[in-house]
Amino acid sequence: MRTTRFLAVGVIGMLALAACGSGGSSKSGSGGLYGNSSPSTTAKKAASTPGATVSVATGGAGAHLVGPNQHTLYIFDKDQGTTTGCTGGCVSVWPPLVATGTATGGDGVDAGALSTADGSKPNQVTYHGHLLYSFSGDAAAGDMNGTSIPFWHAVAPDGSPLPG
Repeated sequence: MRTTRFLAVGVIGMLALAACGSGGSSKSGSGGLYGNSSPSTTAKKAASTPGATVSVATGGAGAHLVGPNQHTLYIFDKDQGTTTGCTGGCVSVWPPLVATGTATGGDGVDAGALSTADGSKPNQVTYHGHLLYSFSGDAAAGDMNGTSIPFWHAVAPDGSPLPG
């Protein structure tokens, strides 16, 4: 069972790299798992969630933020404030958490630190000024597979990046 899960995560990672084009695997940041180098506030493939709820879960890396489906939420080092560095094929691998209404905070979340990015379509949820994303390689609640990808971090309840 453990081998099957490891292989599944590996296959998802390889497909993600292939889907993001020839420049997708460079750590210098041109697409792929790492994001594009040209920032944009538009995230076209995001699934909107009315009143998206952000909560805190405790797992292998400690307390971290999770979205409405209890999947780990991440921040991206290459974002510039509320301007995303994740565009193109990156969006299908790292879908942004968006809300059609107001984002709400569950237990352990500073609800006052939740917002949505101004002018973005759809409205990507922010926490302490950081845009929030999920990772397509997380198949179940509690998975934190995105922490092994450079420039991406799970988010602590205080809004800081958790070490990967």
